[in-house]
Amino acid sequence: METATPTLAAPAAALAHAHALFLQRRDADALPHARSAAEAMPLRADAWTLLGILQQRLGQPHAAEAAYRAALRARPDYADAWTNLGNLLRSRDDRAGALQAFQQAMRCAPRSPEPAYNLGIALEQFGLHDGALAAFQAAIECDPAHVDAHWNSALALLRAGRFEEGFRQYEWRFRRNEPAPRDCAQPAWDGSALDGRTILAWAEQGFGDALQFLRFVPDVVRRGGRVVLEVMDGLQGLASRIPGIAAVVVRGTEPPPFDTHVALMSLPHVLDLGPSTSAARTPYLRACAARGARMRQHLATHGHAPGRELAVGLAWAGNPALRNSRERSPGFAVVRPLADMPGVRVFSLQKGAGRADLAGADMPPDFIDLDATISDFDDTAALIAHLDVVVTCDTAVAHLAGALGKPTFVLLPHTPDWRYGLEADSTAWYPSMRLFRQATPGDWAGVLARVTRVLEDAVASLSSQDLAAAHAGD
Repeated sequence: METATPTLAAPAAALAHAHALFLQRRDADALPHARSAAEAMPLRADAWTLLGILQQRLGQPHAAEAAYRAALRARPDYADAWTNLGNLLRSRDDRAGALQAFQQAMRCAPRSPEPAYNLGIALEQFGLHDGALAAFQAAIECDPAHVDAHWNSALALLRAGRFEEGFRQYEWRFRRNEPAPRDCAQPAWDGSALDGRTILAWAEQGFGDALQFLRFVPDVVRRGGRVVLEVMDGLQGLASRIPGIAAVVVRGTEPPPFDTHVALMSLPHVLDLGPSTSAARTPYLRACAARGARMRQHLATHGHAPGRELAVGLAWAGNPALRNSRERSPGFAVVRPLADMPGVRVFSLQKGAGRADLAGADMPPDFIDLDATISDFDDTAALIAHLDVVVTCDTAVAHLAGALGKPTFVLLPHTPDWRYGLEADSTAWYPSMRLFRQATPGDWAGVLARVTRVLEDAVASLSSQDLAAAHAGD
């Protein structure tokens, strides 16, 4: 019996079915339907593009590229195919190919925000930050309500040090639900005089973010209200010593009644302030004096002789659940040579998942693990107060040490978080902080070599002081 030739309706139905499964994230189920539709309708660029998207998501990049190029042979002006091809090439670090694809997509669909937005993401990845900002702003011009374009524009502006514009755009984070906006009957604060009203200032995102933006709380106090501060569990001790605070509550518990509220990371925008305004008031956090006395004695029991050796606090890993954690965290093996340096005694401040790096590691005698001593950030602050310098990756320890005014060396990946800028070895946020950047992606060895040279100079300076003191006593 002769098989009937398929009608056009059958492949069109297969394409519609594949698209429905795609929307349900049933990629493996959608794939055969998309393939049969594309093969039956070779001039349908949308069929080839859907096939390519499914193949890319299923880990078949070469087949996906072939599908995108088939779409473009069928319709050279199909912007969706150019955009998806650009994303595929970007994932391979093919700079020239990706940028050319996105630029073609923009020419094909000049009023669509997606090609410009994806071009911006690629330019950021390739380190072309000025071009990335321009691309995000072009996407916003096409679609003023494009949430992700506003968000990435905010990060680019902040990274460039354009804080007034950047923090204004940063308010778009709540439209991404990262974090979710606070569901309050009370209105959000607009920065006006409080005139005795109670305001709830609430921490958001991670510990490092809270530690960085607590600097602006005294500016809220000066607006004449009763300030209730809500922070994560572990920060309440540090927060309670900020002058003028009426009460501190732990996130997840019921706060006292309040009239208005503000997120900590909205304060620079609401108050029209930037890092240079608050830097002059660093340190803005204080360690507990009683805990500090106990920690000084504890360090002495481990043989620390202040003034005779360099006491270095060390942290090498951030929270693995946070964005770019792998890129930001060098791991213990990278920083371990610091513990072998003559004249240096290393005290581990590492908590959390990074501690797994210590399992089975060969520890030198001058490496002191303080994990059992640290129960919260108040303990960490009390320890840092008696160290000479803190060497850390981009994690909450960096912000805590900077907020305390302690000399802090931060080990940064090639493309760091916005708050560290792009090139300088210092930051307006923390005058006591020195930044050590990767020259190329993944180059932690080069970072550690530069840190080691600076610490060697500091040890030599201590030795020279000891020698001068000895001569003075003769």
